[in-house]
Amino acid sequence: MTAGNHTGPSRAADGDDATMALELGGRIYRLPQGGTLAQLLALAGHAPDRVATAVNGQFVPRPQRATHILHATDTVVLFRPIVGG
Repeated sequence: MTAGNHTGPSRAADGDDATMALELGGRIYRLPQGGTLAQLLALAGHAPDRVATAVNGQFVPRPQRATHILHATDTVVLFRPIVGG
């Protein structure tokens, strides 16, 4: 499950500078400029407690997702958290 660089423009087809496109799981999602990781997860229908997240190779803890601003060039990776010992 990844989101990231795509070959298309980062702006809406109609030239709307207020949105950006991010790829996640093979689908393109539109977020407002300044959109957060939490917004992307919600838009894609992922339960926040069911996935772990990394942006550009850096782990983003669940409490920080609501304030982690995304950019059109970011690569987002979702993975299942590993628990146990």
